[in-house]
Amino acid sequence: MSFNRLAFIVPLIVLAHVSLADGEKGVSVYNAQFTVSSGQLAYLSESIVSAINNQLLSFPEIKIYSADSKIESTFQDLNQMLRLDKVQLLQIRRQTGFDGFVAGSLEQTGQEIFVKLHLVDFSSGRIYFNDQFEGKFGSGLLESIEKQVRAFANTLIHYYDSTITITSEPTNADVNVNGHMVGKTPIKSLDVTDGILKIKIDKDGYTPYQKEVVVFRGQRTYVHGHMYDQITEHLLNKKSPWKLDSMNFSIGTCMQWQNWSEINAETGNVTNFRYTSKFNRWELGLEVSTAMGSSWHANQKFETYLGKDSSTNEFEISFSRFCLIGQFNLVEKLNQFDLYVGAQLGYASIHSSQYNLGWYDLSDNNLEGRYVNAVIGGEIGMRFYLGTALKLSPFIGGNFAGKMSYKHKTANYWGEAMYNTKALGSDHVYFGVALTYSYWSLGK
Repeated sequence: MSFNRLAFIVPLIVLAHVSLADGEKGVSVYNAQFTVSSGQLAYLSESIVSAINNQLLSFPEIKIYSADSKIESTFQDLNQMLRLDKVQLLQIRRQTGFDGFVAGSLEQTGQEIFVKLHLVDFSSGRIYFNDQFEGKFGSGLLESIEKQVRAFANTLIHYYDSTITITSEPTNADVNVNGHMVGKTPIKSLDVTDGILKIKIDKDGYTPYQKEVVVFRGQRTYVHGHMYDQITEHLLNKKSPWKLDSMNFSIGTCMQWQNWSEINAETGNVTNFRYTSKFNRWELGLEVSTAMGSSWHANQKFETYLGKDSSTNEFEISFSRFCLIGQFNLVEKLNQFDLYVGAQLGYASIHSSQYNLGWYDLSDNNLEGRYVNAVIGGEIGMRFYLGTALKLSPFIGGNFAGKMSYKHKTANYWGEAMYNTKALGSDHVYFGVALTYSYWSLGK
């Protein structure tokens, strides 16, 4: 009889028995009929089966299902079943609900009785015992069989013992299970009944650890309670509004305007790079702006003693800015749109290079100038979402950035070039657009 056939027949035949065994959560054992070599041995077979049942029934957890014609046909090919592997035996347990199987045969040669005993543990998927006893029929032979059956029954029961191991940090903490004190940690392999267990681990000076666990029949459960001292627990449970939402990287370009009409230079192109970390509605970070690649080209018409001259004095101005920035979202992700206000605080570096193109070579004057000023300013902008990670941001803002100076060229009565230091305000306004990539640390 093939295993596939066995697996197909078993659930059909033993359905009534399985529902009974599983419903009461006992250990179910199927005790098959002993085969005999002759009808004269039937009474001996009944005595052996009775002895086996007595041993099994001495354990209140065990339910015995004796053989009848229907169930017996399920296991009629005993030799085939004894050759099944662990996976196949476990499958029988899942399909039938039987935890164990007892079968055997009886033969007589002269005065000697030969009893073959087969004990199968479906719960662990193994052939527990497959051997024979021999001798004269009597108490000695029956005791040997009973001893083996008793050990088999004990194995089936303890396979379904539920245990729990409880540890804690720090150790030596009191442990209560379902309201009963069971000892101090660490507790190893504590026998418990299956079901819901309410675990409480407690120690003076520490916040108690409590957990509810579900233990199934035969399950080995492990619980570790990490307790914090009460000050640490308070700090851990204190919720902070500064929870990182995203990291944002921006590159943008803008036109920057300042009142440099005296040198015919008012607007210039500025590239800026920004990094901000977003915490709820706040974004905090850094900005670096530079006009090194597109400096202002300035020129000045100068006056002589006799009137204006058409000659010019040209020079370049380069600009860079480093700021700490903060932004607050007034409107956040309303139809994929943000509106924010921001502020900057940092410094600006301005470098001017003048070229002496006049009639007089001024070798005693330095026409190079570098100025570093504090910067403070504000900004308002919008963000349009181009998906989860990309945003397009137009913005406008302004900065107070101190002053710079330059050499203003004039001519004296005799036509000689004269240079006077003049101050220019570095305050400016700007407007532009940036592309932002956002890496979200939280799912959006």
